[in-house]
Amino acid sequence: MREVWQRNLVKIFLRLREEAPLSKNDLCQRLELSRPTVDRAITHLLANGFVYQNGRRPSEGGRRAVLYAINPHALYTVGSDLEFPELNLLVLGLNGDFIHEKRLTIPEALTRDPQETLTFTATSIKTMLADAGIPVARVAGVGVGIPAFLTGDTITVAGDTLPYWERVPAMKLLTATLAVPVFVNNDVKFMALAEHRVMGYQDQVMAYIALRRGLRGDIRMGGSILIGGELFHGGTGNAGSLYHAYVDAEEVSRYGEAGPRALAEFLADRLAEPIIHLMHMLDPNRLVINAATLGAGEEPFFHALRNRLATVHYEGGTRDMTITAAQDRRLSCAKGGALFALEKALQQPAKLIT
Repeated sequence: MREVWQRNLVKIFLRLREEAPLSKNDLCQRLELSRPTVDRAITHLLANGFVYQNGRRPSEGGRRAVLYAINPHALYTVGSDLEFPELNLLVLGLNGDFIHEKRLTIPEALTRDPQETLTFTATSIKTMLADAGIPVARVAGVGVGIPAFLTGDTITVAGDTLPYWERVPAMKLLTATLAVPVFVNNDVKFMALAEHRVMGYQDQVMAYIALRRGLRGDIRMGGSILIGGELFHGGTGNAGSLYHAYVDAEEVSRYGEAGPRALAEFLADRLAEPIIHLMHMLDPNRLVINAATLGAGEEPFFHALRNRLATVHYEGGTRDMTITAAQDRRLSCAKGGALFALEKALQQPAKLIT
């Protein structure tokens, strides 16, 4: 009987999260459950703070029905964007809505040491939660995006700017410090997830690329793939990674002196080839480009790159692919990390609410 009760409780919780506000009669009809079952479930969810009374339905001649909705403050997830030296943090509620954010800069001396950087990150998360009045016990998970390659449960940051970031057990270290589930992934993967969820794209295959700056002013480009709206991790977690998609600081400075458009044209020439390889292999329906780091050069880069991709020859004819500029710009990596942690938590709703 307890298993049946838990299944019904989960059904009611998930339906409220999808369609709230709903009345008890709404839930009975939609889920084909008895009124006593719904009454018991709502009582449990109210007592544990997962739902709240969200007013009453307009009168239809009789007693107005009480409406119920998910309490966004019942549980939280945290997203972290470790974009050296910036550290961007964000909190989402149980319904996926924005709750709180914080932007910091990691002291340069700490960035060389993975342990020190991760300790700073964990401490900053705890401080942010305390400032927002959120108990750590109410956090269902943390998603941390880092510009790194995955190797098992470790991460490696490529390049010579952070030589000690090799096979760092970041997830293990952060989980031990925060005492909540932590998910560490490539930063561009979380940016892609946020873009997809915010924009509601329905493409079967979406490719996402982002330009991000390194510690010395260099520019690197990362990629990610979503299939059926879900992140495609590949065999080792590095699917979509664009190797050699990197421009050193000296070249960025040299071409940047000629203005944003000159730099944009140069970057489009240098970075088109790895993107073309990605297009050939994965045949996406949509390519999203995020070059916000270029500032005034973003729009020229977008158009230059789109023009180069339009001239690519595909065997079998022209490929029907939509190319769009990224629309989700506000702390997108941190947002994607928090969404990833929330979706992971919701995969075990019975554990979450009981």
